Amino acid sequence: MITRASSTQHLCSRGLSHDHVTRLNISLAVLMLASFVVFLPAMVIDPRSLDGAGVWVKPQKFNLSLALHFLTIATLAQLLPFEVRNGRALRVATYFAAVALIFEFLWVGFQAAHGKRSHFNFDTTFESIMYALMGVGALLLMVIALVLCIQILRRGDRSRFGLWLGAVVGLGLAFISTLFIGFEMSSTSRYVGASLEGGGATVPFFGWSREYGDLRPSHFVSLHLMQTLPFLGWLSDKRGWRAKQVVGTAAVAQLGLAIFLFQQAKAGLPIWPI
Repeated sequence: MITRASSTQHLCSRGLSHDHVTRLNISLAVLMLASFVVFLPAMVIDPRSLDGAGVWVKPQKFNLSLALHFLTIATLAQLLPFEVRNGRALRVATYFAAVALIFEFLWVGFQAAHGKRSHFNFDTTFESIMYALMGVGALLLMVIALVLCIQILRRGDRSRFGLWLGAVVGLGLAFISTLFIGFEMSSTSRYVGASLEGGGATVPFFGWSREYGDLRPSHFVSLHLMQTLPFLGWLSDKRGWRAKQVVGTAAVAQLGLAIFLFQQAKAGLPIWPI
């Protein structure tokens, strides 16, 4: 007979209430979502633009992207036993990611308030240093995905095989491809054939250029491998599909799309011509 205490302990081991790492990741996601709501009036009231977009568009994209990022980490961490999920490796990775998030959140918002770029800004020595530090922050934000990938590969719950496979492949491919494309952007520019001041006509909200090569679409597609593949793996478990075929096909297709968009941008061609 299962006692109430043992039942509660079992639920807590699989839930969020006694899991420090998961609670921290959820808190970071909530912070980003709350910031998105708080910044909405600024988008409406502040008419200033920067590089062809409103000055608050960049922080808002940052808020949504990081909210999804940390929510994904918290969700996929549930594949791990409590002692692994709350162990040193994920704790350290989460703390570093949290510090990186706060640093980048403050700097992106500060620069937006002053109508200046947070990225690709070499106007002063200080801003150049801050841009370099943002590169370190971006690395730390992705390292947690790699650490989680390794832990799930070694100790993850394989009884949910599709979700397990999607998590391992999605996190691993997202880490490698996102860092590669991110490094290419940081060492050159987000645009090919246009100045940083703007790429002409753009895709609404995303700001991707419709006139010049733009590396950001490929970065976007590669980054979200860590959401699409676990979701398809989870769906395979629910529907009784063959997870290896579903996840494998989706991985090849999405990574192939990211490579195609990357090569297209390097050739100076826009994602969505006018």
